[in-house]
Amino acid sequence: AAEARGWRAVRAEGKAGGCNVHWLDEGGYSDWFRRIEPWMRVNHYPGMHNVLARKSRLARNMSRMQKLFPAEYSFLPDTWVVPDETGELEKHFDESGKSKTIFIAKPDAGTQGRGIFLTNSLDRIRKAAQDRDNLLVVQRYLGKPLLIEGMKFDLRLYFLVASALTEDASLQPRYFLFRDGLVRLCTTEYVAPTLDNLDQKRMHLTNYAINKKSKDFVQNDGDDDGAGSKRSLRWFLEHIAETCGEKERDKLWNKLKGLCVKMALAVHPTLESEYRNTFPKDLSAGAMGCRCFEVLGVDVMLDSKRRPFLIEINHLPSFTCDSPLDEDIKSRVVGQALDLTCRVSPGDRASYEAAIAVATERRRDAQQPGAAGAPSGPPGEVVAGDKAEAEPGSADGAGGNSLLDALSYMDFERVYPAPPSAPKAAARYEAILARVTEVFRPVVSSVRRPASSSVERRSGRPPSRGVPSTSPATRR
Repeated sequence: AAEARGWRAVRAEGKAGGCNVHWLDEGGYSDWFRRIEPWMRVNHYPGMHNVLARKSRLARNMSRMQKLFPAEYSFLPDTWVVPDETGELEKHFDESGKSKTIFIAKPDAGTQGRGIFLTNSLDRIRKAAQDRDNLLVVQRYLGKPLLIEGMKFDLRLYFLVASALTEDASLQPRYFLFRDGLVRLCTTEYVAPTLDNLDQKRMHLTNYAINKKSKDFVQNDGDDDGAGSKRSLRWFLEHIAETCGEKERDKLWNKLKGLCVKMALAVHPTLESEYRNTFPKDLSAGAMGCRCFEVLGVDVMLDSKRRPFLIEINHLPSFTCDSPLDEDIKSRVVGQALDLTCRVSPGDRASYEAAIAVATERRRDAQQPGAAGAPSGPPGEVVAGDKAEAEPGSADGAGGNSLLDALSYMDFERVYPAPPSAPKAAARYEAILARVTEVFRPVVSSVRRPASSSVERRSGRPPSRGVPSTSPATRR
């Protein structure tokens, strides 16, 4: 994707400091954020991992939203975080520690299906929690899933989180949902869970890492995106239209859009606070636009009534391509996400420094005796009202128009803000965001961040962790 844009890929950590775009696809990248200057872009938001990608944090954040908006946030299965919520979970078991309900237990930080098990035994859950250093997330198992050719499946949605900077340096959400994705099937025909089949992982778990090792796994060769053990979301939606009608397909798509938007709005105040307090200070008051974007892998399962349930969120979705189908879908996701969020140019650093000079001059003029509306703030800092416009060809400044304001871009559909054609959805989303902002806005740190290195901070000391495995990229 970088080379197709004429960018030069830089793989050495020591040479990556001046890159325009930093693409990080391994964990442990938090230290890298302090190297991201206002004219750069990075494919993660500070704090995203903690608020959505960890299963326990996702459960807790969605649980608090269920209390405020029960009907809007009914898309998460009943969930308990053990050992913290063991007392509540125990109410669903009899005196012998057994339950008629089947539960699925997952390690909080587990990946690729490792450590997941089904059970109706409280003792097994307790033992698993004791054997692990981290938390265990327990959910009510969806025993009546929608099936494809007798197989259980899940949907991998690609959800782009982006932002525009407002005049007061706040983040204004811009969310896009990719109109394609992956359908990942199990490789053993589904039978409702019984004590005899709870350990059959390839019947109950849709994880690709588990099923691809099965002798029954059928690789998609790219000729038909509706064949094999991994298929396309585009095919699936057409399948729903053919079997249930176009109205039902549209209803399902709207539910998927709503699920993603509500999930992200629930944590927006936290992400905004983390953004403000993590990066080197922007002395141009946002002239270069938001530094962050993130492609999330959102895993959803449908029950037999086609109701979607959020299973988990991956902030490091795999872009490994094992088939032509993978190559087609994932290359479009990455390429179009870069188009939407990374309007970079070789002169971005110079544009930023010019924007600082203009903003500083405006501030100086405003502080002259008799000048109206002289801004307040520590000397040498630029307030939002002094923002300089970005130069043509560079990233859009605060309030500027960009592709992020379009209703769609190629395969990405903008789902927030909602389009004028969906006033009811727009009203619901705004009510959610207003309430979340009022109730859950984090306390903003009073610690002053270092200024941008372009002007005041010339130290190039690399972080102790967070080396990108896919190199950051800069335009030639």
